[in-house]
Amino acid sequence: MKTTPLRAAATALALAFTLNAHANDAPASRASLEALFQLMHADTMVDSVYDAMQKSTAQMFAQDASRRGESAARQRIEAKARDDVMALVRSEFNWKVMESEMIDAYQKAFTEDEITAMINFYSTPAGQAAITKMPQLMQGVMASTQGRMQALLPRIRAISEKAKADADAADAAH
Repeated sequence: MKTTPLRAAATALALAFTLNAHANDAPASRASLEALFQLMHADTMVDSVYDAMQKSTAQMFAQDASRRGESAARQRIEAKARDDVMALVRSEFNWKVMESEMIDAYQKAFTEDEITAMINFYSTPAGQAAITKMPQLMQGVMASTQGRMQALLPRIRAISEKAKADADAADAAH
């Protein structure tokens, strides 16, 4: 089949549209993600989440321990263990450790155009308000769910105790 100038132009135009459509699907660049994370204050946001989580769990466990009549000494030991666990989690999941993993995850989930739109939003006063208020929002959500979690603790404890008893019985049978 002979290629006419019109056919060649149409093919080139179709190819250009196809390539342009796929260019918009390009994964986000490391530079744009670093800019986004800086606008989002990702490093301090991680710390804020840990602070809220630690405060919420400390309150929940203290209330549960008081309700069960645990001694002050036992409560202090358990509180120290929780603090030690939280310190371990913070050391392994801080922003410096997580940043490259977050970049990889965002590159798999978002295109460059989507990250650019997020950067544009977070560069606005409304976007910065969303970032600034997010820790307060998360703390409020955690506080509102704390009561439900408190109610679940006895049931969680019962499941755990039954599993331990079953495991001990299985060990004794062998």
